[in-house]
Amino acid sequence: KWGNTTPLQIEIDPGLLRSSNAVETVEALIRGHHDLGGSVVNINIISKEDILKAHADPSLFPDLVVRVTGYSTFFRSLSPEYRQQVVDRVLAEG
Repeated sequence: KWGNTTPLQIEIDPGLLRSSNAVETVEALIRGHHDLGGSVVNINIISKEDILKAHADPSLFPDLVVRVTGYSTFFRSLSPEYRQQVVDRVLAEG
Protein backbone atom coordinates (compact mmCIF):
# COMPACT_ATOMS: atom_id res chain seq x y z
CA LYS A 1 0.00 0.00 0.00
CA TRP A 2 1.40 3.36 -1.01
CA GLY A 3 0.59 6.50 0.94
CA ASN A 4 -0.06 9.86 -0.60
CA THR A 5 2.86 12.06 -1.50
CA THR A 6 1.55 15.16 0.23
CA PRO A 7 3.92 15.86 3.12
CA LEU A 8 2.70 16.75 6.56
CA GLN A 9 4.48 19.94 7.61
CA ILE A 10 4.80 20.44 11.37
CA GLU A 11 6.60 23.18 13.25
CA ILE A 12 7.15 22.14 16.86
CA ASP A 13 8.00 24.61 19.58
CA PRO A 14 11.01 23.40 21.60
CA GLY A 15 8.91 23.79 24.76
CA LEU A 16 6.91 20.72 23.77
CA LEU A 17 10.06 18.64 23.86
CA ARG A 18 10.57 19.49 27.52
CA SER A 19 7.30 17.82 28.50
CA SER A 20 7.34 14.38 30.08
CA ASN A 21 5.43 12.84 27.17
CA ALA A 22 7.24 14.59 24.31
CA VAL A 23 8.35 11.43 22.53
CA GLU A 24 4.89 9.90 22.74
CA THR A 25 3.25 13.09 21.45
CA VAL A 26 5.50 13.37 18.40
CA GLU A 27 5.20 9.64 17.77
CA ALA A 28 1.39 9.93 17.85
CA LEU A 29 1.49 12.71 15.24
CA ILE A 30 3.69 10.66 12.92
CA ARG A 31 1.77 7.41 13.43
CA GLY A 32 -1.57 9.17 12.95
CA HIS A 33 -0.39 10.62 9.66
CA HIS A 34 0.87 7.21 8.57
CA ASP A 35 -2.34 5.47 9.64
CA LEU A 36 -4.32 7.89 7.46
CA GLY A 37 -2.17 6.97 4.45
CA GLY A 38 0.49 9.65 4.66
CA SER A 39 4.06 8.81 3.83
CA VAL A 40 6.11 11.98 4.27
CA VAL A 41 6.49 14.09 7.41
CA ASN A 42 8.67 17.19 7.64
CA ILE A 43 9.25 18.42 11.18
CA ASN A 44 10.97 21.64 12.19
CA ILE A 45 11.70 22.31 15.84
CA ILE A 46 11.84 26.06 16.23
CA SER A 47 10.37 28.64 18.57
CA LYS A 48 8.42 31.70 17.50
CA GLU A 49 11.25 33.83 18.82
CA ASP A 50 13.88 31.98 16.77
CA ILE A 51 11.90 32.06 13.51
CA LEU A 52 11.54 35.82 13.93
CA LYS A 53 15.30 36.12 14.57
CA ALA A 54 16.01 33.94 11.53
CA HIS A 55 13.77 36.15 9.42
CA ALA A 56 15.57 39.29 10.58
CA ASP A 57 19.04 37.74 10.09
CA PRO A 58 19.09 34.36 8.31
CA SER A 59 22.84 34.02 8.92
CA LEU A 60 22.08 33.30 12.61
CA PHE A 61 20.44 30.00 11.59
CA PRO A 62 22.52 28.69 8.67
CA ASP A 63 21.25 25.09 9.00
CA LEU A 64 17.53 25.82 9.27
CA VAL A 65 15.69 23.83 6.58
CA VAL A 66 12.02 24.60 5.93
CA ARG A 67 9.27 23.20 3.74
CA VAL A 68 8.01 25.43 0.93
CA THR A 69 5.09 24.20 -1.22
CA GLY A 70 6.52 20.94 -2.44
CA TYR A 71 10.20 21.17 -1.61
CA SER A 72 12.56 21.74 1.30
CA THR A 73 15.29 24.34 1.30
CA PHE A 74 17.55 26.34 3.56
CA PHE A 75 15.63 29.23 5.11
CA ARG A 76 18.52 31.59 4.39
CA SER A 77 18.21 30.91 0.63
CA LEU A 78 14.61 32.12 0.43
CA SER A 79 13.58 35.56 -0.73
CA PRO A 80 12.25 37.86 1.99
CA GLU A 81 8.72 37.23 0.71
CA TYR A 82 9.01 33.45 1.02
CA ARG A 83 10.69 33.78 4.41
CA GLN A 84 7.70 35.84 5.53
CA GLN A 85 5.32 33.08 4.39
CA VAL A 86 7.22 30.55 6.49
CA VAL A 87 7.23 32.91 9.49
CA ASP A 88 3.49 33.49 9.10
CA ARG A 89 2.85 29.73 9.03
CA VAL A 90 4.92 29.13 12.18
CA LEU A 91 3.21 31.96 14.02
CA ALA A 92 -0.26 30.79 12.93
CA GLU A 93 0.39 27.21 14.02
CA GLY A 94 1.76 28.24 17.40
